[in-house]
Amino acid sequence: MTDEDFLRHLDDYGAAPERWPAELRADADTALARSPALRTALEEAQSFDRLLASPAMAVDDARVARLLSSVGAAARTVPQEGVVMLLLGPMQRRRVAGFCVALLALGWLTGGWVAGHLASPGLAASRGQELALLNDEVVTLFDGDTR
Repeated sequence: MTDEDFLRHLDDYGAAPERWPAELRADADTALARSPALRTALEEAQSFDRLLASPAMAVDDARVARLLSSVGAAARTVPQEGVVMLLLGPMQRRRVAGFCVALLALGWLTGGWVAGHLASPGLAASRGQELALLNDEVVTLFDGDTR
């Protein structure tokens, strides 16, 4: 068994020898006997297994409250006007809002133009109903009512 094989099996089966398949145990013992690095890896895996098996530490509510309070205080010291990052780079919030409004208007205008130029009688739903394909497998009809 190579060192890589041992480490892969250690990841697959864990540090407890009884979890390893019987046909791998003898080769694993031979690999451990010849390699101090593998013995170190096994000890680390055993330590990790013990950590996972131990009960979870109790969380002190007062400590959590102090932590949240200190994070909130630190966040309040940072100026909130700040900068927002978009694909275009750093932009101030007012410019980001204007950019979003412009994109929304462009989408609305383009959608109206496309709907006016591509509508065909065969594809249109009956009056008062709109067809929406929300998923490749599910077709949903909307009757336009805002329930």
